[in-house]
Amino acid sequence: MKKITVLLLTTFLILTNFLTIGYTQETDLEHLQASDVNVDGVVNILDLTLVATNFGTTLAADQPLNIDINGDGIVNILDLTLVARHLGSRSGIPFEVTDATFDNIVLGSELPIVVEFKDDT
Repeated sequence: MKKITVLLLTTFLILTNFLTIGYTQETDLEHLQASDVNVDGVVNILDLTLVATNFGTTLAADQPLNIDINGDGIVNILDLTLVARHLGSRSGIPFEVTDATFDNIVLGSELPIVVEFKDDT
């Protein structure tokens, strides 16, 4: 089982690298933001899992979660590739930072981050 898992992961990574050749010009903010499927501010394994779970599904354009990242109407390897390409990237979509996550997200970021402080009282 372990060899099969490694083989599948290796095959996916090879396909990802191969398919991203056609997307070298598509690294703009729009695709980065679309790759953050669960809109938590960072493209991570949760986004990849959501896309993989819906692999082969035909989606309506008005679906709440935009899992069809490249907009071709079906969730396929191109959508997985776009998510995998941006893994670990901040999406630029505003998200809430708490006291518990502030140090890790804001202070630990290598990129500049705009923070809006609000008082709920």
